[in-house]
Amino acid sequence: MTNEQLDILSLGVGWQSSALYFMSALGELPRIDYAIVSDVGGEPKTFHWYLKFMLQWQKENNGPEIIVTNSKNLEKDLLNNTNSDGNRFSSIPAFTKNDDGSTGMLRRQCTGEYKIEQVDKAIRNIYGLKPRARNIPTRIWKGITADELVRIDKPGDKWKTLVYPFCGYELNSTDKPKQLAFGKIMHRNELPSWFRLHNLPLPSKSSCKFCPYHSDTNWLDLKTNAPDDFADAVKIDYAIRNSTEKGINNPIYLHRSLKPLDQVQFDETQNIPFGECSGTCNT
Repeated sequence: MTNEQLDILSLGVGWQSSALYFMSALGELPRIDYAIVSDVGGEPKTFHWYLKFMLQWQKENNGPEIIVTNSKNLEKDLLNNTNSDGNRFSSIPAFTKNDDGSTGMLRRQCTGEYKIEQVDKAIRNIYGLKPRARNIPTRIWKGITADELVRIDKPGDKWKTLVYPFCGYELNSTDKPKQLAFGKIMHRNELPSWFRLHNLPLPSKSSCKFCPYHSDTNWLDLKTNAPDDFADAVKIDYAIRNSTEKGINNPIYLHRSLKPLDQVQFDETQNIPFGECSGTCNT
């Protein structure tokens, strides 16, 4: 057990958080103590390939330890129409028709329950904390770049300080943003060249294969280049359709058109996602 405040990267295995990991390991940024990946059980095959690559790279290059949490499986829970505790359905931000005929989205619980809570539990395990023991102040790195400053937010817990190296700021739950003593201000579009410069493969976008926030371009790419993952998303789409027993009166869909996913004609020019999952999910 340690009482020393740690620096921990919330690793989403996307461009930004993966770049932070490698920069820390290579000495371009201060060395983190750990990186934590929450495998929710719904990521595409590209996610698992890149995570395997990172774990092997870590061993071969003495990188900071990567901890993978996978105690929950969102895909199975959605297929079973339950949540991770088995007693209510998992609410993803899927689309449904409101009573007034407009299109609405369901409440999102997946990020908090399947991502953030699992990272928090892993942090407690690192410190060796017993149940009900007070959390130890921890600095949690987030892979958000300077072009996405609107995504910077204060933590909801007093024991957390969120660190944004690509933006040059850190925030706790009460004070104003504080400028980092270190930092590497970067925009998202600068990252591919950094990966190429260091002979590292570029990760794909990190998000669940059935995420309702996908743009049509995302859906079309999944259907064309990862048909097995798209088929899994179609299964989820049909599995969540009828949730009247859960208090939702109208059918639920993964696509904003309120049509079955396998019947949607995707617009190749539509490349804007319909919402933002969170920095935890897709960086």
